[in-house]
Amino acid sequence: MNPWAIATVGATLFSAYSSKRSADRAADAQNEATERQYGYDLKLHEMGEQKLRADWAFAYDTYEKRKETEQKIADYTDAMNLRRYNYDLSIRNAEQKSNMAQFHKSNDLYNQQVSFNQAAAISAADAELTKLEEINKKAAFDTEDRIIKAIQTEGQLLARGVDGVSSQKAMQALLFSQGTSEARLAESLVSAEMSVNKALEGIARDKYGADLAAFASKMLDPGVLPYPVAAIDTPIAEFQAPRALEEFDFGPEPVKGARAVGGSWLSVASSALSSAAEIGMEGLW
Repeated sequence: MNPWAIATVGATLFSAYSSKRSADRAADAQNEATERQYGYDLKLHEMGEQKLRADWAFAYDTYEKRKETEQKIADYTDAMNLRRYNYDLSIRNAEQKSNMAQFHKSNDLYNQQVSFNQAAAISAADAELTKLEEINKKAAFDTEDRIIKAIQTEGQLLARGVDGVSSQKAMQALLFSQGTSEARLAESLVSAEMSVNKALEGIARDKYGADLAAFASKMLDPGVLPYPVAAIDTPIAEFQAPRALEEFDFGPEPVKGARAVGGSWLSVASSALSSAAEIGMEGLW
């Protein structure tokens, strides 16, 4: 048998075997990498799911906190508005009470002033009428005195025996003097009465003017002050909660890649058969 042919067959078998070993190592390395990639993908998918759930929980917690904060702000605003309303209402009620007290006081002062004016006018009128009455009484006393003096004078003339002509002249002179005095007295009484009437008219005018002044300073009815506008509830913003997670949010699970196949013993056997056939052919020659 040819040694070179045997060496050639051995070399061929060794080469085929080496190729298979190299293919096996490459396949093992690829499969190991595929397993590591699959494990990484599974872990990444799991962590992605955990992150998605954590993000959703954080978003929902944020939603709840925003609602709670919005409600707190609205409650605080409502409380401040109510406090302001009560303060404005207390001021309004105090002003209304003060206005009504001033109005009643003004009416009381007006009524007292009018009553005082009435009393003062009556007192002044009584004083003037009293003066007139005293003048009339004095005039009546003076008239009585003159009449008495005239009677006494007439009696004295008759007692002295004055003749009729002289007595008549004396009586005429006495009557003339008495008539003149009565005329002067009547004129004085008329003048006094006119003076009193003018004084009474002045008193009436003064009373009317004083009443007008009192009425001018009288306070008008303040009426009813408007109430402060009641506060309305603070509107609250609406927030939309995050939607529930669905299966499609997590995506498909990782798929393991196809396993790589190493070298085949069939190829080694084929190489061996092929080499043996070549050796047989060479042996024939």
